[in-house]
Amino acid sequence: MHDKLTLSMTRALRLGAALSLLVACSASSTHDEPNAAGAPGSAGKSAGGASNTAAGAPAVAGASTGSGGAGGAPSVSAGGAGSTGVSGAFGSGGFVSGGRGGATGAAGSGAAGAGTAGAGTAGSGTAGSGAAGGGSAGSGSVNPPTGENSVAYIGCSMANNIGTGYKRVGGKVMWNADSYQTGAMVVQNWTDTNSASWKLFDQKMSSIGGKDKVKAIMVQICIFSSRATDAELKSMIASARNHVNPGTHIYIVGQPQYEAGHECSLAGTGGAKWTDDQAKALAANSAVNQDMTYLGQFKLDSTKNEVLSDSCHASSPTGENKLGEEAKAFFGG
Repeated sequence: MHDKLTLSMTRALRLGAALSLLVACSASSTHDEPNAAGAPGSAGKSAGGASNTAAGAPAVAGASTGSGGAGGAPSVSAGGAGSTGVSGAFGSGGFVSGGRGGATGAAGSGAAGAGTAGAGTAGSGTAGSGAAGGGSAGSGSVNPPTGENSVAYIGCSMANNIGTGYKRVGGKVMWNADSYQTGAMVVQNWTDTNSASWKLFDQKMSSIGGKDKVKAIMVQICIFSSRATDAELKSMIASARNHVNPGTHIYIVGQPQYEAGHECSLAGTGGAKWTDDQAKALAANSAVNQDMTYLGQFKLDSTKNEVLSDSCHASSPTGENKLGEEAKAFFGG
């Protein structure tokens, strides 16, 4: 009995010693292990992350003490140059040139990384405006000759009206109608250089002193209602050149024009105006206009007793004298 008691007490002492050792080990482990909350915060991996506190307090999460990167140096860029303006176009009818365009814009100076583009003012040339010659006395760009009988003419009876009136009002520079009756001689009568009309012309020229006396010729476009083709008009001009000296100036003109609403029945509706339009077009055609200019317009007014009852020809003496005065305005006396 005594032995069992002794064994029980021994076991109890051993168990107590083991428990004491176990408690001692636990206390030591608690004081040596780092504070779990003291680990660096997850955002604290940046260069400026704070260290754990000595007292085991949690670190400030992700607080960075790093300084920002240095600012970039200001960039300076040159602006683009402005465009040069374009010269103005030539004006219609005249030769006044347009203004020159603006100068090229200067390059802009850059500032703080943003270059300011150069501001060039686009050229705005002003188109030249020239008035076309025609319709008034002396509108031809070539001064007419001044010698007696130095301006010949061809045409129809309306050209005869001009020649007759010109002599009556004292004109001597242009031919008159004496022994030179051109009645009914429209464009087609003047296309063949050997026609009866041209033979009559040559006779008149001989009577006034010959070819060398003639320094210019008035070519009148005269038609019936069938009018004329472009080829016929050009043939008439070519034939005129064949019957005068080289370089003799041609003044091309249409039939007389009338007040608004009046028509020449022989030329058909719009026919008189058509002849004037063709004269202008031929004078502007570089293929045929060598030494040739548009003369202008002869004008008649039927309301002032200047036109015969046939609606075309000048009355005598009123209409013929009116045409004669206009010829003097063109060619002088």
